[in-house]
Amino acid sequence: SVSEEVWQPVEAGTTLNLGGAVEAGTRVYAWANGEAREVQVNQQGAAALDFRVPAGESTVIISMHKPNGATAFRRIALSGLTKEELLAHEEAARPSAALAERLRKAERSPIVEDEQMTFVYRGKAKRVEAVGDFTSWSPRGLALRELAGTDVKYLTMKFARDARVEYKFIADGEWINDPLSDSNLDNGVGGSNNFFTMPAYRPSALADAKWTLRGTIERLDVPARALEGGKRGIQVYLPPAYARGGEARYPVLYLQDGSEYVTRARAAIVADTLIAQGKVAPFIIVFVDPVDRFKEYWASDSFADFMATELVPFVDARYRTRADRDARALMGASLGGVISVWTAIRHPDVFARVAGQSTAFQIGDERVVTALSGLEPMRAARPLKFYFDVGLLEPIWKVNRRVRVLLAGKGYPVAYAEAAAGHNWTSWRDQLAEAFTRVWAD
Repeated sequence: SVSEEVWQPVEAGTTLNLGGAVEAGTRVYAWANGEAREVQVNQQGAAALDFRVPAGESTVIISMHKPNGATAFRRIALSGLTKEELLAHEEAARPSAALAERLRKAERSPIVEDEQMTFVYRGKAKRVEAVGDFTSWSPRGLALRELAGTDVKYLTMKFARDARVEYKFIADGEWINDPLSDSNLDNGVGGSNNFFTMPAYRPSALADAKWTLRGTIERLDVPARALEGGKRGIQVYLPPAYARGGEARYPVLYLQDGSEYVTRARAAIVADTLIAQGKVAPFIIVFVDPVDRFKEYWASDSFADFMATELVPFVDARYRTRADRDARALMGASLGGVISVWTAIRHPDVFARVAGQSTAFQIGDERVVTALSGLEPMRAARPLKFYFDVGLLEPIWKVNRRVRVLLAGKGYPVAYAEAAAGHNWTSWRDQLAEAFTRVWAD
């Protein structure tokens, strides 16, 4: 895996430290200032690298070789400037007279115009940084600048005209919401994020529309002998046609993080609307929730086996399903995408369609990517069909793109979409109608 970072200019000669923790037994090498050297790692797995920033443009490359043979690379682009050049850079970054006047009077943040966005902070904090989708939520944020003669700090950035971006501020070390923004939402981890949209962004029309659910949702428990606890709770969406009875049978989508998809992504509403509009044939959705998400969704054989050998037979016995592999699909977001792909390649006799939104292919030293690379070229007798989408503000967009190329090269049908967005439920909701349509496309 490769991560790339661009740091703000610093004065040439400055000594920087890149510290961090690595897996025990990992060997770390660095290339900086034209020299390569091994970085010492102590018994606790702490690695520290000090280096002086040279004048001009330079790159630091850190290579990690793990005990299992996996490798990872971190590439950092630096600009080392003289004091005079740094002052000139600061001067060039100063706002125009018109923007400076708007900043002095600003009562809301950010200010958005065309492809340009300006964060505005007014307060007592001495150092304010912006973090969010554009920094991969790293604690190393982008520093806001002081507007001379005021208590205002600001940062101007450019984004795609159709971008939607979530963010927070770090004020003197404390993570806070933007005090001048009332655009915020639950971030799913016990707090809230601010967000802004660029002028050409359009939310999902289906997910945002007022719609009375025509189908039904049932809640029930499923035996899960392969998993701790012995059972799992699921929700099942049944399309309107199902209630009319008859002998019609329906394909089934098994959707991970089910409760989140119901509430945050409005998945049942999106499916209901698409079916009513005739854009997809009626289908059933089984909303599956994990108990220990990081364990069960981390390419777990046990969870995959539960899906294929316990959940599918339970659903087929209880509902009027089309009990064949081409009528079964798996889908999830982030780690939910990981377990969906893992289940499909572990049980290709059960599932023929699989989809992932912002699939976390980087986990486990790209374990799932390695498994996909080992697939034989697609055979007509047992085809697999894929759909993936990812946000271009996510650090994982490159590995998702690589997976698309890998699978297409083996002859597998792969529908793929990218958006100017981050790793969040609003992004996945915005792409959901396209995902459902693509999953069931022949």
